[in-house]
Order: sequence, then structure tokens, then C-alpha cells
Amino acid sequence: MVVTSEMSGDTLLVKVIGAVETSEADILRSELKKIILQKPQKVVLDLSMVPTMGSVGIGKILMFFKSLMENKSIFEIKGIHENLYSCFKVIKLDKLFPISK
Repeated sequence: MVVTSEMSGDTLLVKVIGAVETSEADILRSELKKIILQKPQKVVLDLSMVPTMGSVGIGKILMFFKSLMENKSIFEIKGIHENLYSCFKVIKLDKLFPISK
């Protein structure tokens, strides 16, 4: 799994590539913590190259979202693999933040 980020105006674009299972979730958490420290105004997460994500990975994204909310940052997912989109909708994450394919 690889996490990259790039600023575009006031938006930090974060792209995750590869499956996020239990062992990768700690790497994801570490990378997301670095992003929180930057205190971006807006974060757009691209999960289009993530075919699978375990519950631990989803938990890391929820903790990331909560930290961004505490910083009054905007968060959304733009680009999500079809497998994840179905899962995220079932657990109603689309009610917490915008998710678009």
C-alpha cells in the first residue's frame, strides 16, 4: 500500500493505492496523522485504487475524519473502488461525509 499527497490550492489531495488490510492499517494511520498535523482546510481522499479494506482500515479513516472535524477541516472521498463504495454505503459512511465515484 502506498499513500501520496499533493496540495492544490487549499485542498490536500490524498491518494491511497493498494489493499488496506490489518497490517497496512498502521501505515495508513501513520500517514493520515502526518496529514492532520498539516491542518489542511480541505482533504480529498482518493480510494479508487483500493480494491479491499478491512474494518481496521475503515476505523482509521473514521478516526482521521474525526480529527479533521476537530480542526474544522472539510473531508470528502472522491474516487472510490466499486467494492468499497458498496461497503461504505451499507455502513452509512456516506451520511458522515460526501463519497463520490
